[in-house]
Amino acid sequence: MRFPSEFLPPDLARRLRGNLGLLGLGLLALALGEPMRAHSDALVTLAAPHGILSLQFACAAETAQGILATWDGTALNHARLSLLWDCGFAPAYGIALTALTERLTYRLSRHDRRWLPVLVWLPLYAAAADLMENLFHFRLLDGIPPDGLVLLPALACGFALFKWGALAFWLVALPGLGLQAMVKRKTRS
Repeated sequence: MRFPSEFLPPDLARRLRGNLGLLGLGLLALALGEPMRAHSDALVTLAAPHGILSLQFACAAETAQGILATWDGTALNHARLSLLWDCGFAPAYGIALTALTERLTYRLSRHDRRWLPVLVWLPLYAAAADLMENLFHFRLLDGIPPDGLVLLPALACGFALFKWGALAFWLVALPGLGLQAMVKRKTRS
């Protein structure tokens, strides 16, 4: 399995993994994430105590309908805007975390290349799942059609669960990998 940067021109890949590239990607993700968060904050209700995140984990049609019923026209516009910002935020964090992972694992890849690319690809998989989740949520905001009553919330929730699971695994595995590299260096010394 190849690393994501191997699909880019070498100079661009090196720049993305460099200090300025990582700083720029991180700032881009923050700049896109802040308006997304602000719009989500406007969606907090008793049925959706975590705003749009509550909708992400509404796997049952009844739960999704219960949340949507508490959002008026203004709230639904905030939900759409939050999702629109997320459509930029997802690729930004996916690319930023992938570049960071490649940079942190660059030296490690020489001694164990079997599963390491999977860890490097995880943020991009999570970002792709985030975009798919957004597509289903846009459809939910337009009204659940009778034939999609069960399917739409379940699909959106499935992609959300995959996204959060992949990011959680990445968050746990990356420091573990760094610790493993430090132990190997100490034993070689």
